[in-house]
Amino acid sequence: MSAALSEMLPANAVGLRLARIAGDELILCESIRFGAGRAGVLTVLTRASISGLVEVNGELQSHFVDVLDESGDIVETVALDRFSYKALKGQWMRCRVERG
Repeated sequence: MSAALSEMLPANAVGLRLARIAGDELILCESIRFGAGRAGVLTVLTRASISGLVEVNGELQSHFVDVLDESGDIVETVALDRFSYKALKGQWMRCRVERG
């Protein structure tokens, strides 16, 4: 898993932003930027893959994470399932839902 993830993750990845779709609503979490850059992003996604699906270029369902570059732009989107989403939100990223 981590070798394939490492090969497909963009070199300029430095952060992540969790998202999920509930009904017709897109629910976004605050962006998290990792001091270790791409290595931090890779580590967190690898840990989440132990709990469930983490798939670069996978078919998006209701849970996913945007991979961000230095300026906060989306450079990739990674498909998750509810188990990997829960692991990221509750254990590995500890982010809050953004309220509009």
